[in-house]
Amino acid sequence: MDKTIKYIRSLISEKLIALVAFSPSILIPLITIAISCLVIYFDDKLYRQADQNIEKSYTDIQNNIAVSNIYRALKLIEYKNSITEKMLQEKVKTRVDTAYSVAKNIYDEYKDSHTPEETQKMIIDTLRPLVWNNGDSFIFILDFDGVFKLAPQYLRHLEGSCVIDFRDATGTEVIREEINLIKTNGGGYLWDTFTRPGHDPKLQFKQLAYVKNFGHFNWYIGSAEYLDITAKETEKTTLEILRNVSGNGNGYFSVIDRSGNVILNTEDTTLEGTNISSLRSTDGKELMEEFLKSASSSEPYFVSYKWENPKTKMIEQKHIYLKDIPGSSRMIGSSINIDNDLIDRKKKEVYQLHQAQSQNIYLTLLSFVLFSLFIGYKISQLLNRKFKDHENTITRKSNELLQLNHSLENLVEERTDELNRAYENMKKIALTDALTGAYNRNYFNDALYHEIYIADRYRAVFSLLMFDIDHFKAVNDTFGHDVGDLVLVDMVNIVRAQLRDSDIFARVGGEEFMIILPQTLIDESYELAERIRERIQDHHFTTAGNVTISIGLVSYRRHETFKSILKRVDVALYSAKKSGRNQVAC
Repeated sequence: MDKTIKYIRSLISEKLIALVAFSPSILIPLITIAISCLVIYFDDKLYRQADQNIEKSYTDIQNNIAVSNIYRALKLIEYKNSITEKMLQEKVKTRVDTAYSVAKNIYDEYKDSHTPEETQKMIIDTLRPLVWNNGDSFIFILDFDGVFKLAPQYLRHLEGSCVIDFRDATGTEVIREEINLIKTNGGGYLWDTFTRPGHDPKLQFKQLAYVKNFGHFNWYIGSAEYLDITAKETEKTTLEILRNVSGNGNGYFSVIDRSGNVILNTEDTTLEGTNISSLRSTDGKELMEEFLKSASSSEPYFVSYKWENPKTKMIEQKHIYLKDIPGSSRMIGSSINIDNDLIDRKKKEVYQLHQAQSQNIYLTLLSFVLFSLFIGYKISQLLNRKFKDHENTITRKSNELLQLNHSLENLVEERTDELNRAYENMKKIALTDALTGAYNRNYFNDALYHEIYIADRYRAVFSLLMFDIDHFKAVNDTFGHDVGDLVLVDMVNIVRAQLRDSDIFARVGGEEFMIILPQTLIDESYELAERIRERIQDHHFTTAGNVTISIGLVSYRRHETFKSILKRVDVALYSAKKSGRNQVAC
C-alpha cells in the first residue's frame, strides 16, 4: 500500500516537474508574441494618425487660402466703394470744366463781333449736344435769377422759365443753393435728388451736381450724375478684378445675393445670371441654406460638398467659404477644389514608408519569436535535467530565466524606441525644410496663428523677425546652386546657435527666413537681430566667402491679424534693403 502511494506521489511529482520544465517553452514565446502584437498595434496606430493628418493638413491649408481670398476681396470692395464718390466728383467737375473752357473760348472770340444774344446762342448750341449715359447726364446753364438757359431734352420746355423756387424730393431749394454756392465760392458740389428720364416719375434718384460761375451774362454752368451709375461702374470694375485674380491655384470667387441670384462665378461662368436657390450638390445637400449659414457665421464656416467639375466632368470634393458684403444684400465666396490626387500621392508615400518600416518590424519580431522558442526549448531541457539533480539548481536556473526575459524586454523596448524615432522622423519630414533642417512654411504659418491666439488671449507679447541673404542670386550665379545650398545650411546653423529652444525658426522661401520670438519685446529682439547679423557678416563661408543679410523686425500689436503682421515685417525688411542692406530695420 505504501509503495503504491509512493509511486503515485512520484508519478505526480514527475508530471509536475515535467510541466514546470515545459512551461518556459510556451510562456516565453507567448510573452514575445504578445509584446510583438502591441508593437504592431502601436506602429499601425501611428501610421493611421499620419495618414489622417495628411488630409487634415492639406484641407487646413486650402481653407486658409479661402479665408485669405475673402479677406482680400472684401478689402478690395471696401476700397472701391470708398472711392466711388471721389470718382463721381472728378467726372462731373471734368465735364463742367470742359464746357466752361468751350464757352469761354466762344465768348472771347465773338464778344466784339457779335451781339450778346448771338454769343449766348452760339454757346448754348455748342454745349447742347454734350450728354452722357443715354441722356441721364448733361450740361445745364442758369442765370443768377434762376432762369433756365440750357436744359436737357426732357426739360427743354423749361428753357427761358424761372425755376428758382424748385425743390427736390427732400425739400431742398436746389437752384437757390446752387446760386448761393456760386456767389460765395465761385462754384462747388451739391447733392440733390431728381427724377430720371425713362424711369417711374415717382422715383427719386440721388445725384451729385457741380456748378461753376461762367463770369459773363450772370450765368453759371453745371452738370450732374446719378450716384448709382458710378456705383455700377465701380461694381463692374471690382467684379472684373475678382475675375482676373481667381484661379491659378488660388481658388475661385463667387458673388451671390441672398435670393440666390449669381452675380459672378469665375469657375463656371454659365452660372452667372442664374438663380441657385434650389441648387443641390451631387449628394443631395441643399447648398443655398448652407451658403447663407456660412456668410452669417461670426467664425469661418466652410461648406463642403460634392459637385461635377464643368471642365473635367468629374465628381470632385469642394470647399467654399462665404462672407456678407457690408452694406449690401450680397455675399462673396471663395471656393477651393480639393485635389484628391495630391492627397492620395502623399498618403501613398507615407504608406510606402510605413510598409518598409513594418517589414523591418515583422522580421525583427519574427526573429524574437524564433529566438524565444529556441531559448524556451533550451531552458525546458535544462530545467528538466536540473530539477532531477537538485532543487537549488532549479532556483538558480529560474533566476537565469528571469534575466533572459528581462533581456528580451529590453530588446523589445529598444525596438519600440527605434519605432518612435522613425515616427518623429516622419513628422520632421512633414514639418521641416529638407535642405536646412529649419521648420518649413506650413509649420511656420500654424505657429504664427497659434502665437497670435496666445498673445490675444493672455495679453502676451512676441516679436517677428524676417531676413534674407543680400545678393544671394549672385552667389548662385557665380559659384553654383550647390555652393548656395551650403551657404544656406551654414547660415541656418549660425542663426540656430543664437536662438532659444522656445524660438521658432523657419525657412519660408528660397533665401527668406522667419523667426518667432515668444515673450520677447522689440528691444531684446533688436539685440538678437544685430547679433545674428554680425555673426553672419563675420563668418567666412567655404568657397562663397563672406555674405551679409538684411533683417526686418516687428513686435506684435494686440488684435493684429496674421496678414497684417506679415505685411509689416515685410515692409521692415524692404526698408533694411532700401537703406543699403546688411542692417536691421524695425
